[in-house]
Amino acid sequence: MRDLFYSTFNNYTEHVDYIKSCYDVLLNQYNSTSRYYHNIDHLKFMLKELAQSSIIPLNNEALILSVFYHDIIYKSTKKDNEYQSALVLEKHLAKTGFKHVELCKNQINATKNHATSLIDPDTNLLIDIDLAILGHKKNVYQLYTENVRKEYSIYPKFIYNPARKKAMQHFLEQDRIFKTDEFYNLYESIARDNITREINNL
Repeated sequence: MRDLFYSTFNNYTEHVDYIKSCYDVLLNQYNSTSRYYHNIDHLKFMLKELAQSSIIPLNNEALILSVFYHDIIYKSTKKDNEYQSALVLEKHLAKTGFKHVELCKNQINATKNHATSLIDPDTNLLIDIDLAILGHKKNVYQLYTENVRKEYSIYPKFIYNPARKKAMQHFLEQDRIFKTDEFYNLYESIARDNITREINNL
């Protein structure tokens, strides 16, 4: 993960100390003790899903940067995490020669509502690797739900459960949870089973 971050940044700046400072900020954020799911393991999971995919991004380096920064800001009590994360990306890349900051910001902001992009297929790929956990094995999904619940531990069940149910029901109401054909074929059916089971248990 470190090597991928450094090599991507190194294409746009020769200042290794600056790259290190940006990476240190990223690690500090994702390793926050308040994070149980949106942490460094989630980041590694997404990068693994991306690496295993046969889909060739239109702008691979922009997509990689969007992955790294999409949850760099995450507070369960806030509703603008994606927006704030995009601003951190913009700040970090402002001192480099990277020319696709707005593309990355749009991709990161799209992970808020997980809506299909009609203009940027890389956004759809980002959303799919972000949601891929939904289509994994039952025990993996169970751990995911438990860790998300820990992040929202300040809320009692009578508040959390209806809100969680509503959020997950939203996925079931979509024609497709996964935007790309590859991830749809891999994960759609399992994801719907996992989500349905979770809703029934809330």
